[in-house]
Amino acid sequence: LAQAISRSLDRLPLVSVRCAAPDPPSMTTSGFAKMQQHVASGDILAHETSAANFDSAVSEVRSSFASGKTKDLRWRREQLKALKQMMEECHEEITAAVRADHAGPKIRGIGEFSGPHLAASEALDKLEAWTAPQTVATPLTVSPTKLASSYIRHEPKGVVLIIGPWNFPVELALHPLVSAIAAGNCAVIKPSEVATNCAALLESLVHRYLDTSCIKVLQGGVAETTALLLLRWDHIFYTGNGHVGRTVLRAAAEYLTPVTLELGGKSPVIVDKSAKMQSVIERISFPKFSFNVGQICVSPDYVVIHKDREEEFVKGMKQHIEKLFGKDVKQSPHFGRIINARHVHRISDLLRDTKGEVAVGGLDEVDPAANYIPPTIVRDAQLGEPLLTEEIFGPVLPIITADDIEDAVKKVNRICDQPLALYIFSEDKKAIDYVLSNTASGGAAINTSLEHLMNTNLPFGGVGSSGYGAYHGKAGFDEVTH
Repeated sequence: LAQAISRSLDRLPLVSVRCAAPDPPSMTTSGFAKMQQHVASGDILAHETSAANFDSAVSEVRSSFASGKTKDLRWRREQLKALKQMMEECHEEITAAVRADHAGPKIRGIGEFSGPHLAASEALDKLEAWTAPQTVATPLTVSPTKLASSYIRHEPKGVVLIIGPWNFPVELALHPLVSAIAAGNCAVIKPSEVATNCAALLESLVHRYLDTSCIKVLQGGVAETTALLLLRWDHIFYTGNGHVGRTVLRAAAEYLTPVTLELGGKSPVIVDKSAKMQSVIERISFPKFSFNVGQICVSPDYVVIHKDREEEFVKGMKQHIEKLFGKDVKQSPHFGRIINARHVHRISDLLRDTKGEVAVGGLDEVDPAANYIPPTIVRDAQLGEPLLTEEIFGPVLPIITADDIEDAVKKVNRICDQPLALYIFSEDKKAIDYVLSNTASGGAAINTSLEHLMNTNLPFGGVGSSGYGAYHGKAGFDEVTH
């Protein structure tokens, strides 16, 4: 099993390449500046990287859970308040770290610290309601005297392993942690080694603010992740790609460990003939180009548009990109970078193999040394080619046309029938209902994109190949509760 896990994880990008940002963040925070020196010198938190250290670290956490410490609501409140304080006091450090890994504008930091802060605030407000025993009916067949009562207790599962990704390395480690804490669990976080600055900072912040007898950050790459997956856990929370998700699931099967898999897939945008085009352009361009240059699990992956509106869309998107980033996008301080050169080459290969026509951007402007891929639009990509079968995870947007809404749905279901997200732009209620009734996706949004993630009353998760399990708000509490 260890060899199988290691071979699988070895396919992941493991070396972080510093991006050449046109507007590098100012390292005004001494704590983060000192952290960067350790990262640059290669001794990033070496005290935790040995797989041999993991057994003792996990044993300590498991002993803490066995003591009953985390079941106390006072402990949960203390930790949630401390996590909120961490976000409030360290948002500049977090922003500096994520810009060092990803470049882009300063507002990029909001994507890392706002989610955990809001999640912790909601958990604090609703903790008593979530944890209270739930009374359910007791039928006469069970208690003819009507003297019996029945209720559901909410018990923490135990020790949760959180394996974080590199695209939102702070948010997607700490947001699941909020659920784990609220439910009374202990947790071990394994941050992505690809986002080196955020991984180092994350461990520092946990040590400074949280109870490290119950919550630990363990660093490392393939060997360390393999070692962790060979241990027994009470729940595993993994965010990443489907290939590694299958590996995590195989490892979890050894102990029948329940898992939450937040994966991805090709999230489509369907643009109906009745759509308001300016809204379409603005609401697709933000998650595809402006926000982390499309390196988002629910980023619009491709567009299926009514054939009569394609020219208008391409022309309008080209103008909007220039409005956002200027004529020379590479020099814009508002446009981010791909995480490393390996992913630049991966996305470039998708462009190189397409039979479509590049309408904006393209290979000629790609700069692997700077981890730069320009905003790119490809028309007439062919069904079955890599650009329409592989998740792009970058600022490249293929466009295909459809004769009508039925044709659009057929093409979406052929490309990827279980995406993590699906977006519909239409003013026709019948068309919207048809799409929702004839597609499957983890979540969907109508006449917008990305915003369904922000509503904590909506569980966030995938379906089928895009993952299973869900979190955010009460759903996250339930996910790691028995």
